[in-house]
Amino acid sequence: MSDVWRTLRRQAEQFAGWNPVMRWNVEKRVLEHDCFEAALGANISFSMRHLGGDKLQVWLTALLRSEPTISLQSEADIDRFVKDDPSCVDFYVALSSCAGFQALQLYRISHMLWLNDEHHNAMMLKNWGAQVWGIDIHPSAQIGKGVVIRHGQGLVIDDGVVIEDNVTLWNAVSVLRSPVGTCKSPVLMQGATVHAQSVVFGDVTVKKGIILPECTLFTESVADVVS
Repeated sequence: MSDVWRTLRRQAEQFAGWNPVMRWNVEKRVLEHDCFEAALGANISFSMRHLGGDKLQVWLTALLRSEPTISLQSEADIDRFVKDDPSCVDFYVALSSCAGFQALQLYRISHMLWLNDEHHNAMMLKNWGAQVWGIDIHPSAQIGKGVVIRHGQGLVIDDGVVIEDNVTLWNAVSVLRSPVGTCKSPVLMQGATVHAQSVVFGDVTVKKGIILPECTLFTESVADVVS
């Protein structure tokens, strides 16, 4: 049992004690499950049940159990969400109600499907995620662990984008591949931050630890902190 799963179960029990009326919900999301992968599949499918039906949870959980690296990345994500996003007061809140976290985990599943040449399934999940959370992440993008999506509404990550570990993305950010010329996609290196409503477009590299301000268009690589 991982430290994240152990802590998540403890926090879920605490939440159920504070709000007994909602205990049934906490049980469905966490307490009735035997591992982090199962709880993750349940929480994603909970938000998407009107699109995928009751069998969606079974499918997503099976996919998560089949690829252990996803849960390791997800545990790194949830740990950083709680440390960096004040709206995620603990693991249970992040897992059960944080749109950015849930959308990112759905991307991780769709990315696995993409790599396995299940492109139709991958794109279906991607499109469902955009409908549910307003966060549109192409399954061919490569996203590292410990990534945080703050608020998230309107975020777009395009085909072929590379995002390294511990990157933070705010709402309405667009990271877009150029449709002409070299057709290269942006690279956001480790620890970079892109603030709300900014656009990173084309063959652009944002260097390690760089912070990009809000409401700005970037079409050239950024190696220094922008203010």
